[in-house]
Amino acid sequence: MTTRVLASTLAQPSLRLVSPLRCSPPLSLTKPNLLSHARPSNLTRRHQSTSPFHSTSSPNVVAAAIPVPKTPLWQKVAIGGTIALATSATLLHQIAKSPQMEAAIRDAAAASATVGTSPTGSNVVQDLRDEHNRIGVEKKSNSDLMLSMLVYKLCTMSLLVDLAPRLISLAEMVHLTSPVYWFVRKTFFAQFCGGESADDCIGTMNTLRSAGINSILDLSIEADLDGLDLENQSPQEIRSQFNKSADHIADQISTCIDTASKMSKSFAAIKITAMGSPLLLQQVSSTLSALENKFKHMAQDKDGKVTKEEFKQLVKMLPSPALNKDQSLDTVVDQLFKEADKDQDGQVDWVDFASTISLNRDETRALFLGAAEESAQVPGLEKEDLDDYKRILVRMENLCDQAAKTQTRLMIDAEQSYFQPAIDSVALHLMENYNNNPHIEGPLIFNTYQMYLKDALGRLQQDYVHAQRNGYVLAAKLVRGAYMVSERKRAQELGLNDPICDGIEATHTSYNAGVDFMLGAMTRQKQKLIENKASQDEDSSSLSLKTSPVVLFVASHNKDSVIRTCERMQELELAPQDGLVMFGQLMGMCDQISYTLGQHGYGIFKYVPYGPIHHVIPYLIRRAQENASVLGGVTVERSLLWEELRSRFVAQKELAQIQAVPSPIVPAGPATTM
Repeated sequence: MTTRVLASTLAQPSLRLVSPLRCSPPLSLTKPNLLSHARPSNLTRRHQSTSPFHSTSSPNVVAAAIPVPKTPLWQKVAIGGTIALATSATLLHQIAKSPQMEAAIRDAAAASATVGTSPTGSNVVQDLRDEHNRIGVEKKSNSDLMLSMLVYKLCTMSLLVDLAPRLISLAEMVHLTSPVYWFVRKTFFAQFCGGESADDCIGTMNTLRSAGINSILDLSIEADLDGLDLENQSPQEIRSQFNKSADHIADQISTCIDTASKMSKSFAAIKITAMGSPLLLQQVSSTLSALENKFKHMAQDKDGKVTKEEFKQLVKMLPSPALNKDQSLDTVVDQLFKEADKDQDGQVDWVDFASTISLNRDETRALFLGAAEESAQVPGLEKEDLDDYKRILVRMENLCDQAAKTQTRLMIDAEQSYFQPAIDSVALHLMENYNNNPHIEGPLIFNTYQMYLKDALGRLQQDYVHAQRNGYVLAAKLVRGAYMVSERKRAQELGLNDPICDGIEATHTSYNAGVDFMLGAMTRQKQKLIENKASQDEDSSSLSLKTSPVVLFVASHNKDSVIRTCERMQELELAPQDGLVMFGQLMGMCDQISYTLGQHGYGIFKYVPYGPIHHVIPYLIRRAQENASVLGGVTVERSLLWEELRSRFVAQKELAQIQAVPSPIVPAGPATTM
């Protein structure tokens, strides 16, 4: 099997909520065998094409593992650029921390009380539209304002962003990681991360909470295939290494959940690719997608349903069309079809088919046991693969048990499209088991939908049907998506159809349609409750976290999307404090939106990533690369930062002038005695 590992990307252009803990995915698997990457020939290719710092966001970025061109001029430019940036950061840091500046901060803070533009009106839409609304920056120190201006400016320098992986790789080669890490820690890390440990983030979380903003704690440590010595290990040792790494990360996420539980309403973010081998998840996705395609092709002329005979044909396509040696095919089909045909109309749609024949069920997992051959209509999974998939479920269930006990909600992040079917399968399994009895703060498990994918709206609607039939709340986070460049590059190289919407307007349409669908589900339930009010008790006669079939999380840096959602909430009379609609942005981005929503009592969250600096650097590189379109368009943000700094210095100057004017001398009158 030929395997090329594509360095993973993270986050979403509108939120990316993206998140770390990702192993680099393979670019293609011509023979999808989990352990085939252990072959030396493939190892050579992998080490030539990937590195922890390889970026898929720009075709011009060369993988760090490729030898750096031995061009003296290039080395001089790279090292000189690094030193220049470090020097700039040093100067800014010293200026911001000087006694004069600190005095200006204290004085300007008092003087700007009448100069600030904190929103006082009751209309959140007006405050969001106000491009001079400085609520997101007015409480920051001068040093923080200057830091944000520097980072935003650096992120708009496309050449610097594209060369970042090479600069860091070169710094490692010439043993200059200390100054580079220092610069990153003082700039990008300080802007986008909460600290190096979960406890480090508590101060940031408290600061956000004081502004009405809650937190999504996000462990930003990635497992990379290049960090494993695959060449000198047997397949069994490689499996053991993947499972050992997943167990270790699960322990770290357990700590993340424990820390998040100390702040009510907080989330902990999870990457499913961190819970097992990404190669396994890709193969599971391939198997599930192949089965779904076979089903939909067979049911395309029958309103999306298959008859019992067609059901039998689909079962025959499975790698092992028998649950045990003693059962005949007809017996298996009779048993499974009876279970799937819940309305007993003699037909079964994909939702019921997938719920019945599922890798998540111990009773039917054996149907997928077989050889992973390309020629197979539905590729099989080896016994060890099925065992490892079960381990992923167990790890996630243990974390969910802990989250349920501490009432800490979990956010399952979206990843590349070739992982997503497996991720969705795990997420639906968890929602079905943990969202069937929401606690006071709502459902426990949230799944993420990247609406820039052409099939995203259909999957969202399909999952809603699954939730309705299985009696649980669908909690959905909607993002636009973060992997456009890498997804399209992969599709082109493999000759696949482009999974991304055709153009930004099509993506906006898809995103808005997803929001409208979720709000529509709430509206229908609200109307139903009103109509049945006479027969309902008081607690269940109004729409709430206990009665709503869905909960929506609008994760977006797009101000128009946020405003549109707020307007729709007002039209539908959905109160912000009900908790049915929440909003989210990444730490260090779009603070004007976040703080305005917090000011008006909306459920607003910030992703707070953390991790050791050497592990977080790949995440920070992607923050710049994958969000270049967002950061490059933060003209308003940068303008607000400059306006705030200017107003403080003007106020400080005016105060100094007032203090410089001598007080008038009043002549003393004649002395008097009592």
